[in-house]
Amino acid sequence: MRIGLFDSGVGGLTVMAACKRLLPRASYVYMDDASDAPYGEKSDEEIISAADRCVSALLGAGCGIIVIACNTATAVAAPFLRAKYTDVPVIGLEPAVAPALAAERGKVLLLATPATVRHKSYPPRVIVGAERTLASDVERAYGCPSALHALARRTLAKYRGYSAVVTGCSHYAHLSPYIHCRVYDGADGVARRLLAIISGKAAPL
Repeated sequence: MRIGLFDSGVGGLTVMAACKRLLPRASYVYMDDASDAPYGEKSDEEIISAADRCVSALLGAGCGIIVIACNTATAVAAPFLRAKYTDVPVIGLEPAVAPALAAERGKVLLLATPATVRHKSYPPRVIVGAERTLASDVERAYGCPSALHALARRTLAKYRGYSAVVTGCSHYAHLSPYIHCRVYDGADGVARRLLAIISGKAAPL
């Protein structure tokens, strides 16, 4: 069975890497929806439309499971996609806020897109950083460690009082090696859910 993943750019590659660690022999198809990037600055209607086109294309490529390798598309479009494609498991990417709060005693910084944060409220221990252009900045800096390092430093300099960072956008996970505190993202959770569905230990979403 082919597993289809999509994102608006290179961010979802971190999710696919996590899936490959647990399921190295699976067949993957990755869709980089650069024509609609970035998702985080678009309206809900535009994000749903883009996500729907991606899923349709991946199903046409023979994929039997869909992974939304994007926090923004998950927050906005997952309910629509699951209602439309009822015969296909659709796995979404959620910010790892709950694990971070369970493990950390202080405040955690959630870095996410404006579209992601407007769809959910968070407890007081979460410092919400809605970064409007960061996904595009990561896309441009991808493959250049010095540029990614500078981008991480510049972004985090705006925030104070946190003990850990939650990457609420798959693009931001590319900054993890340059963040000097514990970082939480949802990619491993996606991989575990995928493994459970394939092994028959979890019901399809």
